[in-house]
Amino acid sequence: MQEYDFLLMYEHKVRELDNLCLLKYELDKRGYRTKILYANNFDLIEARTVMYRTKVLVIGYCYTSSSIRDYASYRIKFDKVINLQWEQVTTNEQEKDSGSFRNLSGLAKEIVHISWGEKNQKRLIEKAGVAPRNVKVTGNITMDLLRPEFRGFYFPREEICRRYDLPEEKKLCLFIAGFKYVEVSAEAKRATIARFGEGRRHYLEVAEKEQLTILQWFRQFLEENKDCVIVYRPHPGDPSPRAEKLAQEYENFRVISELSVKQWIAVSDLVYAWNSTAILEAFFAGKNPIYLCPYPIPEDQDHPLLMEMNKVEDYETFRKTVSGEVLDIGLTKEMVNPFYLVDEKRASYLKIADAFEEVYRDDIYTLDSRQRRAYRGLYSFKDRMVIIFMRMTFLYRIYRWALVHIPLPFIKKRRMWLESYQDKEFRKWKEMNVIEADTDGEVDAVIHRIQGLVEG
Repeated sequence: MQEYDFLLMYEHKVRELDNLCLLKYELDKRGYRTKILYANNFDLIEARTVMYRTKVLVIGYCYTSSSIRDYASYRIKFDKVINLQWEQVTTNEQEKDSGSFRNLSGLAKEIVHISWGEKNQKRLIEKAGVAPRNVKVTGNITMDLLRPEFRGFYFPREEICRRYDLPEEKKLCLFIAGFKYVEVSAEAKRATIARFGEGRRHYLEVAEKEQLTILQWFRQFLEENKDCVIVYRPHPGDPSPRAEKLAQEYENFRVISELSVKQWIAVSDLVYAWNSTAILEAFFAGKNPIYLCPYPIPEDQDHPLLMEMNKVEDYETFRKTVSGEVLDIGLTKEMVNPFYLVDEKRASYLKIADAFEEVYRDDIYTLDSRQRRAYRGLYSFKDRMVIIFMRMTFLYRIYRWALVHIPLPFIKKRRMWLESYQDKEFRKWKEMNVIEADTDGEVDAVIHRIQGLVEG
């Protein structure tokens, strides 16, 4: 069993890894033992016993008690939990509805949450009922690598163009697609409607119309213009078959999920988006991000900040922006500050590290016996018995031997079911690990680049 002070877990590499490396660099420098780990790491999924023991478990989302189990299961032991909360800009409906899943339930109300700004802090305290001491306002770490002291962190344009076979001499237009759940299965859509409420059904219908129209704009533009390349950036973890089909038809239209969105923002000439908070990252990167929105988003499903932006609603205006016409996007730092606290003197990762140290040192943040019972209660009696049995290595080995060597019908049936289940599930996890798990030396390489910039 490996032991750490902070176990930093992530869900989507392109969204979270660079930021966690920045945080790990600072915590390591302060003398803590840290590790970055993919939440669905295959070795973790396959393990029968506890693999990690950490003082503080750091996760990327936490809406219910089960969110903690999603990360830790029974394979990670921990004393305290911090939620980095990678998605903090809520919809208008979620802002008002105390019963929204985004306003937390169970143990999610009792752990520590990192807040980018005062808006989210206020919601967590007033709507979700989180204790004020458990909400740490730090600013948004995702903006830190855009600060002047980190200039040079991102790979230069020529290297990105070479890596992805993009013509360097052509204008590079990035489109950040916020079409989450639009092209998933009917079953997945039903699940998200059940989770978010009926308002999400109408939102998905509008989002699909938006996507189809924007892709048609791109098709028309690509027919008329050969001196631009459009890079379509899908929402992390979501399929994009419609965009992939367009990419097969036009060599100057590409669908690329790799690298962080900030890397693509840094090397692009123009940045477009639909309903994505990455617009704000482009804004702080000094770009003039343009919101493509052919149809009005239902007000209850819109974001309080993004809804204030000026939007491009027709093809002709879109075409003019590519040709060089500058639009007033209707966004100012004063508007953004309540959501994304911007401190030009001190980076957010340093404030987050300060908050981590406070949580690490103060026993008030340790889960008490009641909270631990609540966490154990997430597992049924049957689940707990299975876990105990799997941890009894000698007996478990006898069980596995019996499945293979004893030719009784009910044992054979059990073995066939187990093999089928493992083949299906393990194949899925292995495929996800190919995309999301950090490769050997990847974290070290990112931290080395950070160290070179910070320490000169």
